[in-house]
Amino acid sequence: MVENLGLKEVVAMGVGGMVSGGIFAALGVAMQQAGNAVPISYILAGGITLLTAYSYIELTVYFGENGGAFSFIEHVVDNTHIAGFFGWVLITGYVGTMAMYAFAFGAYSVGLLEDVLNVGLSWFARPAISVGVVASLIGINLVGVRESGFLQDILVYIKAAFLLGIAVLGVLAFQGDFPDFASFFNKGPISPITGFAIIFVSYEGFQLLTYDYNEIENATKNLRRGMYISIVTAIVIYVSVSFMATLHLTPTMVQKYGEYALAKAVVPFLGSIGFVVVVVIAIQSTGSGINATLFGSSRLAHRIATENELPRLFSFRNKKDIPTYALLVIGGLTAVLTAVGSLKQIVEFGSIAFLIADSAANYTALRLAKEAGIRRSIPLIGFLGTVVALPLVLYHLYTTEFHILVSIVGIFIALIFLEFLYIEREKFEWAVKSVEEESHRKS
Repeated sequence: MVENLGLKEVVAMGVGGMVSGGIFAALGVAMQQAGNAVPISYILAGGITLLTAYSYIELTVYFGENGGAFSFIEHVVDNTHIAGFFGWVLITGYVGTMAMYAFAFGAYSVGLLEDVLNVGLSWFARPAISVGVVASLIGINLVGVRESGFLQDILVYIKAAFLLGIAVLGVLAFQGDFPDFASFFNKGPISPITGFAIIFVSYEGFQLLTYDYNEIENATKNLRRGMYISIVTAIVIYVSVSFMATLHLTPTMVQKYGEYALAKAVVPFLGSIGFVVVVVIAIQSTGSGINATLFGSSRLAHRIATENELPRLFSFRNKKDIPTYALLVIGGLTAVLTAVGSLKQIVEFGSIAFLIADSAANYTALRLAKEAGIRRSIPLIGFLGTVVALPLVLYHLYTTEFHILVSIVGIFIALIFLEFLYIEREKFEWAVKSVEEESHRKS
């Protein structure tokens, strides 16, 4: 873990956590739902994220620990099953995020091979590449190899500048008429509201900063400034890039190339070279996003397990201090989801998971407002925003894609059964003990 993170590192981590896959993976899904009004969806989602960030910051500073939403809930509920359920939601939310990144990694790779190199591929190529990158990164994490923090910071700033650059170039190069009111809301005036709830996962990543709270220099000041700066930067990138994309992509193109829509959006003004550059950056960004999220989520699972809120098996660490079983289980679930799920299904599942987690954070801030010195109005609006968004997503799925609703609801019901009916945590202790004894015996 990087020590003594300054403001520049905190901002880079926040922007990288959000933009690594959100703009590359979710843009097509967002455009299919909100149409030309997709920038409004990103503004709404960003606004709710800013309000929720206030809750995360104030609670993290108040408790002085780096536990995130799970830690917050644990402090205000007495029922271990409730805290445990939110632990499961967080972990599966990160599984959904990594599955989204892996899906985009595979889709952009296939786009490069087919559109540029003219390689004929079967339908199996995308899931095979997606699963392959997840498996590779599981292996990298198991041997304890970390990316250079300094290099990652530089790449994040370069990527942010590049995305803003192509957004400006795309708008300047546009030769047609800018959309009027009717064409801007071509999917209906309500579509951007539903759209923001669907692509809420695009802003997943800002809360990862709370997990590094103890490593941030001048933590109270730099966490607050860094989180707000990174979220505002992500909003500017999402809004400008999505607006540029609406100018250069027709609904037919979005439907056909939605999985790698951004790469196709730059072709009219940057040509095939621009397509290749966007694909390369998307592959690097999504791969890095998987790696960072896999590292962080496995250690989050380890921490929750050590507090007896997840199976104790997840608390096992090997000689290199790596949470082996947490890595294998989380990575394995990610590989399965990215292989069998559609991009829309994965994005919406991730959004629902983090809407639940952020609702919990805002609720905790409301509960502790008086003793923590929190202004109630901010978490209240954030809580209402996240709570209202949940039925919007569910109703949208019920009326348009009922099969996706069934699959997502099925996952959450499974988590409830797993926590309340089937998990007897004491039964996992023997497994951990036997594994540790076997490890000592071999050494």
